[in-house]
Amino acid sequence: MSKPREWLREKSIAKQILSEANIIFHVIDGRIPFETRNKVIEDLAKAQNKKLYLIVNKVDLVPRDFSEKVKKELSKEFPTILFSAHNKIGEREISKLLKDLSKEKRIIKIGVLGYPNVGKSSLINSLKRRKVAIVSPKPGMTRGKQLIKLYPNVFLIDTPGIITLEKDEDLALKGSYLPEKLEDPIYASIKFLEKVINNNPKALEESYKIKIKEKDPYKVLINISEKLNYRLSGGEPDLDRTAKKILWDWIKGKLRIYWM
Repeated sequence: MSKPREWLREKSIAKQILSEANIIFHVIDGRIPFETRNKVIEDLAKAQNKKLYLIVNKVDLVPRDFSEKVKKELSKEFPTILFSAHNKIGEREISKLLKDLSKEKRIIKIGVLGYPNVGKSSLINSLKRRKVAIVSPKPGMTRGKQLIKLYPNVFLIDTPGIITLEKDEDLALKGSYLPEKLEDPIYASIKFLEKVINNNPKALEESYKIKIKEKDPYKVLINISEKLNYRLSGGEPDLDRTAKKILWDWIKGKLRIYWM
């Protein structure tokens, strides 16, 4: 298990963006919306009296009734927009918001914040209608902030992923940390499988063609390893390789898993 990582750089960036921006687009992963809400961002925005919108991204990876339920719940706290760059869901709603802002007689900067790999760059490219931000399934590809012009007076501020004080394996569960960098990917995958088994076990059965007979994540990991025929030289299941495969399938959206 890893120690909680320091996040002084990210906190400094977050504070800087929040001081510069008039509005915050807080992007979260529509598959695990409540786990990818960054409460530090939200609390800082409230403290500085900044208008904050929750952009629930990747809704093409979940059923519509699930995303609508998420929106209803989140809207109790902040204006919430369901979004998918892939299926162009929410583009019109955000574009209208931006157009209305462009009519104001002042410079408006919108800070785009959120965990790594929630889809900030996809959102920005969709709104700009061309590639201006790096899009990759690998978390942490955006290295520094950049200012992106949408209208003469409306700008987006693209930022690196903002990570709070969390353990690497917990970040991996959010899709925000590279499996190859984990000290113990097996431990991380077991934590992930435990969540999936409790929330959406059929997704595992469908993806890996297995049958979950008992709620033991370690045994499920072995089962998946055997099904994938991932083995060490002695014939034992290669759990390390299997663990990374599962986490990558999650990051890339190949595992259709979601929960509140």
